[in-house]
Amino acid sequence: MASGITAEVVFNPLATAARFKTSSKRAQKWLDTEVLKDCTPYVPRLTGALEHSGIEGTAIGSGEIIYNSPYAKQQYYGYFNHSTQSHPKASREWFEVAKAANQSKWLAGTKKLGGDR
Repeated sequence: MASGITAEVVFNPLATAARFKTSSKRAQKWLDTEVLKDCTPYVPRLTGALEHSGIEGTAIGSGEIIYNSPYAKQQYYGYFNHSTQSHPKASREWFEVAKAANQSKWLAGTKKLGGDR
């Protein structure tokens, strides 16, 4: 006589969605913070206003990094000459430069925090 095991599996889609939403939010906050930090050496810096505008203009966790100084766009696209006095690696399109240097770290961190191991 064979004995069987009976199990009942209850799937709660709302609880599962909430768990993934929480880990996704945590991953996005981490990524936004890392992007700002990793862009810093590449942001032109004379007074620090441009760098600080990225901190003030960004809502951590939104997925958007915003440098909101009046001249940020001109600096980003290289319309102005930029100072490398404080940041010797400063360049135009600093996000792209930071991404090239840090993309694998960013992907690994968001996968880990987002629950995709």
